[in-house]
Amino acid sequence: MLFSFNEKTTDSCIRVDIKDKKDKKDKKISSIHLFLDKWKEQYEKKISFSFIIDTSSLSSPSVKDCYTAIKFIRKLKKEKTQYLKHSVIVITSYHVRNLLFYIFKIQKPVAPVFIVKNIELAEELTNTIEISEISSPLVKCFCEVNDVYYISNKVEPENYIIDKTLDAIDTIDDSIEALKALAE
Repeated sequence: MLFSFNEKTTDSCIRVDIKDKKDKKDKKISSIHLFLDKWKEQYEKKISFSFIIDTSSLSSPSVKDCYTAIKFIRKLKKEKTQYLKHSVIVITSYHVRNLLFYIFKIQKPVAPVFIVKNIELAEELTNTIEISEISSPLVKCFCEVNDVYYISNKVEPENYIIDKTLDAIDTIDDSIEALKALAE
């Protein structure tokens, strides 16, 4: 997958376009690490921001990149202050949507996520959220009228055991990484 930042990117809203790799041998820095570095940079700057992520040109997502993102989100959720306010993701592919739902079953997002059908709706929703707030009736109405999926970043009571199990697995992963670092 290739990640690129759109010209419309500002400090408060970062637009990311994700596309399929054209050449499998092409190992440019435009991998998921570019995206995650930008995300980390915003946290280091302590700047509140949002994402518009366009996956409309992506047909076959990388499972390895998805795993990398899950691990990154898991670490980021441990931060006391969350600077990512929300993400709006454009998804046109059934496979991409299903993979994203599985990712968020494994690891809750850092901030609320909205899934829309096209980039125009993404920009309109982002503007609506900027004018009001995420929980406003205006945003809720917009989501209902435009069939926008909403994925909460909150732990739901029916998934409590799953979430706690994943936290335990994460703790074990962190312990293994710490032991590996000590062994080196």
